[in-house]
Amino acid sequence: MQTALPDGVAALARFFWGPDPESSREILQGSFLSPFQDLAPRVRYESHDLLADLNDIINSFTDANAIFQYLEGAYMRLFINSRDGITAPLYASCYVDDRASGENAPLMGPPAVLMKKRFESKGLSLSETMHEPPDHLSIELEYLYFLLKKGWSDNDPAILSEAVSFAAEAMLPWVTILRERIADEKRCRFYPLITSVAVSILAYLGRQTPST
Repeated sequence: MQTALPDGVAALARFFWGPDPESSREILQGSFLSPFQDLAPRVRYESHDLLADLNDIINSFTDANAIFQYLEGAYMRLFINSRDGITAPLYASCYVDDRASGENAPLMGPPAVLMKKRFESKGLSLSETMHEPPDHLSIELEYLYFLLKKGWSDNDPAILSEAVSFAAEAMLPWVTILRERIADEKRCRFYPLITSVAVSILAYLGRQTPST
């Protein structure tokens, strides 16, 4: 678990930055799903067929560029920019009070301010080349990865406890709403499925008793 869990969180963080040719090759080769498969005996995925359904989508492609184009188009439409309105923005500030509005919710709301304070409390800072608010899903996942790795490497129950509470209290509520917002997506089922993986892993973490 001390390997598979951080690896799974890191894979999710990379994925929600958006597809790229290299990650598309890894998805096609099957290595992308490896940490999630390793976690399957302990994580209660919301469907027994979740990983199998993801694998079926992957296996329907024979070319990495084709899967990249498939994922990139849907990523832009669902999360970034759509003339019909963004279905599910990737910022926690857009889900305050169970709200999910890409156009009206403030991008630097309380969740973003709190994430900035969390970074500062650990002596961390966002890269100067980073132009995303600190409550972007991938940044939150990267912070969770940091807590898990540091908590286990330093044998520090307090940091592991923070990882558990961060997953359960800061991330799980809004990521669950994000998942619900894209649940009916038909054109690209990969995104609802991988978001369900994220929700399952966060829920699993939230059920843990921190220990080294």
